[in-house]
Amino acid sequence: MEKRIRTVTGDISPEKLGPTLIHEHVVLDLSRIRGDQDAILADSDPLNRELEGLCSAGCGGIVEVTNRGMGRDVQSLAVLSRRHGIPIIAATGFYKQSYYTQEVFEKRMEELAELFVKELTEEVESTGIRAGIISEIGSSLHEITPDEHKVFQAAIQAQRETGAPLSTHCELGTMGSEQLALFSRADMDLSKVSIGHQDLSGDREEYESLLKAGVYIQFDTIGKNAYRPDNQRLEDLLWILDKGFGKQIMLSTDITKKSYLKVNGGFGYEHLFTQFLPQLRDRGVHQREIDEMMVDNPRHFLSFTVKGESK
Repeated sequence: MEKRIRTVTGDISPEKLGPTLIHEHVVLDLSRIRGDQDAILADSDPLNRELEGLCSAGCGGIVEVTNRGMGRDVQSLAVLSRRHGIPIIAATGFYKQSYYTQEVFEKRMEELAELFVKELTEEVESTGIRAGIISEIGSSLHEITPDEHKVFQAAIQAQRETGAPLSTHCELGTMGSEQLALFSRADMDLSKVSIGHQDLSGDREEYESLLKAGVYIQFDTIGKNAYRPDNQRLEDLLWILDKGFGKQIMLSTDITKKSYLKVNGGFGYEHLFTQFLPQLRDRGVHQREIDEMMVDNPRHFLSFTVKGESK
């Protein structure tokens, strides 16, 4: 069977996906935990102006990793996708311990896995829209809690049943090796695994260890200079490219607040295209290497031959 990428408006051939932000939030609501209205993104005039700017900057795909309990709204994503003519991939999964809803604590691992499979192969919450990735499956700072371990095991089972891509959240870049160990013990296809937030790690030895194992890693908080300056991300990325691992790197900005939007005075989704990629070019990175990270790698990672299809 032909491999496809599952978007909120239907399955597409990989060739229809352009330069892609691999780890984003377009519609989310984290206010129940953060108690902050800044942590709400919704279909609005500012968001639509932001997306117009992003598309003009050259973006041709968005992986929306907002999942259950994070204010996910796949119907809004479908509206935005059609309005702006950009493919959007929605996620199934749960985030990390402090954001879990009660169902995580009440359901067995097998029940959570069944839920993820249903959202990948049937529909998300009676919408007729299917998820195209298991994400962002998260660990806490310097630990994977017992509940997070259960969610990881459910995500692993769902990935093995469906063949879907799986990407993770590493709090401040920690626990990447421990996540890899879980996936390796499960004998997963590591080419369908992407370890998130590694640009916050700064640990080049760990970068090399993860990449040699065969997973993708994400430099996906580009522009969040309060966490780590972009110039340090840049140097680490150049080091990785010099090591020959360009086929396993994907990039993004991880917008999670209204104040991060460029139209509201923040760095914005387009920062990657208008600021960071030009810096890579200035440092001698060839366009073919940028296309590899932004286009080829997301196409390969996100495309799959769906198992367990029900319709």
